[in-house]
Amino acid sequence: MAFGRKQQPSEAFAAEEQNRADGLARRIDTITSTPGHPSTGSLPHYQAAYQNASGNAAAHTVQPEGR
Repeated sequence: MAFGRKQQPSEAFAAEEQNRADGLARRIDTITSTPGHPSTGSLPHYQAAYQNASGNAAAHTVQPEGR
């Protein structure tokens, strides 16, 4: 995305990204609640991916007027 260019809402993309964020949240929960989980070292990457997905979902959802 170029700076200064406004993204248009895309509900289908927002839904896909929300689904991805939900899956990542479940995976993060599994990793953090399992001592010695083999993916513990990758936790920061899962967290960054979650932030990316949830941010994309929010950015592409139609926002109420006046906000």
